[in-house]
Amino acid sequence: MKNILAILAILTLCVVPILAQNTAQQSFTMAVIAAPPTVVVGANSSTSTSTAASTSTVGGTVAAGTYRICVTYFSTANTETPCSVDTSASSVITTTGSTSTVTVQPPVLPSGPPSVVGYRVYVGASGGAAAGETLQTLTAAICTLSASSTASCALTSPAVFTSSANFSGGSGGPATPGTLFTYPVSNAANLALFENSQFVTHILSWTVSGTAPGTCTVQLQTGAAPGSLANVGQSLTCTATGSYALPSIARAAFVAPNVSVWTGGDTTSVEVFTITAIPYVLGNYWGPATPTGNCPNGVTFTSFGAASASTALYICQPANTWTAVTVP
Repeated sequence: MKNILAILAILTLCVVPILAQNTAQQSFTMAVIAAPPTVVVGANSSTSTSTAASTSTVGGTVAAGTYRICVTYFSTANTETPCSVDTSASSVITTTGSTSTVTVQPPVLPSGPPSVVGYRVYVGASGGAAAGETLQTLTAAICTLSASSTASCALTSPAVFTSSANFSGGSGGPATPGTLFTYPVSNAANLALFENSQFVTHILSWTVSGTAPGTCTVQLQTGAAPGSLANVGQSLTCTATGSYALPSIARAAFVAPNVSVWTGGDTTSVEVFTITAIPYVLGNYWGPATPTGNCPNGVTFTSFGAASASTALYICQPANTWTAVTVP
């Protein structure tokens, strides 16, 4: 009998490591990307602290004058940072004659977020004021275009302007903190977690640091391939730290969080999203919203946060529907 108990004890101790090994997890961060380094006229190459710009007296039709330049980073989701700081001491270029060109080197991108693939150039009117530049029309004749569907120059290509036709006054680019984030807000399919249809429970958590985002909406997605993910469960507000356990036992090949809306409160806004997948059904699921859709019979769901005035409890009835439970 003692030997049997000893064997059972050993088997019990083995359960946790096995489950732990079968747990899958993946994280990604949403953060505001700061503006590129300021433009420094007269430099031939960009650095981590300055973006180079220069002029030549031959090769173009840029009119004689003084022009203020700033640049922005651009993403695959067609989102953009604010313009670089455009000081009169470094960012104003002077051309002479009537045959000049203006060349702007690509800004250096610190840490290299994969969604940032290009840059855009803004140029102000002759003698123009700070934050008054105009976005330049970017074509393959000016630079090698990036992978963004809205034109931007690749981060490996200089932008060479042979005409000053569009060097006029404007709005100076997006306002701070801009709209460019670490990852595109439209879909995180490129970060999908491969599960091989082995996991029945998904827990999504998010942690906010710095200034809270102005808006944030997230929803889990599942699908047979990263390119065919579809929303499941509730759409959640995620402007404050929280978590959500999806009450579904459907098995999928891939799962990812779909951050459909995210705006930074300022340039310090950072939010980390983490998906944890486990191979068993939970007795109680939870989240900051009233549960919807089909559910596993007998499980409960605790609702809290913005979608309910107070904590509420729901139980999944035999018809696979949620029923509110009165809590004394």
